[in-house]
Amino acid sequence: MEKKVLILSQSYVEGTTDAVCLWLDYYRFPFIRLNGEDYFKLKKLGDLPQDEQIGLVWYRRKLGRTPAHYTLKKESFEVRYVMRRFLIDEFNTLHSLLFYSIDKKKWLNDPIIEDHLNKLNVLFLAKKLQLNIPYSEVLTDKQSLMEMLQQYPHLIVKPLNECVLLEDADQTYYRMLTKSINEKDIKSIPDTFFPSLVQERINKKFEVRVFYLAGTFYSMAIFSQSNKKTVADFRNYDNKRPNRNVPYKLPNEIESKLKRLMKELNFETGSIDLMVDMEGNYIFLEINPAGQFGMVSYPCNYYLEKKMAQLFIQTSTKNEKKIHQ
Repeated sequence: MEKKVLILSQSYVEGTTDAVCLWLDYYRFPFIRLNGEDYFKLKKLGDLPQDEQIGLVWYRRKLGRTPAHYTLKKESFEVRYVMRRFLIDEFNTLHSLLFYSIDKKKWLNDPIIEDHLNKLNVLFLAKKLQLNIPYSEVLTDKQSLMEMLQQYPHLIVKPLNECVLLEDADQTYYRMLTKSINEKDIKSIPDTFFPSLVQERINKKFEVRVFYLAGTFYSMAIFSQSNKKTVADFRNYDNKRPNRNVPYKLPNEIESKLKRLMKELNFETGSIDLMVDMEGNYIFLEINPAGQFGMVSYPCNYYLEKKMAQLFIQTSTKNEKKIHQ
């Protein structure tokens, strides 16, 4: 029996996943796409993909929003949040069963590390591998923040984990992106606050978004520094005046260090964010193992969707041969 590629994704806002599936279909290679919502249609555990069926697993995304419906006797934001968190945790327990039931060698990235990637751990691992990183600290009080401002007049704050959207069924209230901090902001900051990742703000020349695919780097320079809306975070997109994006080649030394970092994490794919400062230094920011690659592929004509489908076929076929030997 020919082994299939298993793709774990979601059904909405997943154009890159759709494109990879179209290429697999073009090559007539069998695959299973299991969207997070599909778990709610399973009748028993035996309906989950089985190890003997699968030659390779691409962990693209898990469930974004639970389709479960429930009613509360008394409407309460706190209770609604706890209930939503409970349902997500219940789903994640079922979802992560595949991490253990399908041979880990068949996964493009280590699924457990990918699902619980620690941004701080990756940041300091990059530093250990001699990549430049911004001066970074986790602070909880205004006094420490003021002292850091004495050393670095311009700072940024970002989540310790991933950025999220605060939203309900009707509208989006707030998008957690990187925010700048300076002395003018001190008055509005409380004396103590939740542990927050604070970094020096790099005076950047431009940003680089890199997609890493099985040892090869596909890079794009993003000229975000000249737009007030995107100067702190290019993800705060300006649709009226989009940033200029062009293909880019990283220095061999930087690629070598990044390759070592990806191998340390046991990742075959992932998006890497870098900055280049005014002196030409490359500054490592973070890795997103499930990061969007369409934003790099399309402007730079890298055709990453096709390359990924080809990699999946080659790796799945190779894994199958190993099993039969």
